[in-house]
Amino acid sequence: MPHIVVYSPRLTREKKVSCARELTHAFERTTGISAEHLVIHFEEHSYDNVAVGGKLLTDLEPALAEREKAFREGVSP
Repeated sequence: MPHIVVYSPRLTREKKVSCARELTHAFERTTGISAEHLVIHFEEHSYDNVAVGGKLLTDLEPALAEREKAFREGVSP
């Protein structure tokens, strides 16, 4: 059973639906394999869980810190 893992920041449901549709289409088109049983797994992460150059992304990018804060508070950024 083919399996695609999408490791990304948190995504809205709408973005996941679109991504799953496009990945499925690309998989079928490029491999010639039916995507009937294709599994796509979204593995989302917090921007506080990623560091570049020894610094958390939320410390490097104020906009990401705001998105993370909004998510924790249940507010749409």
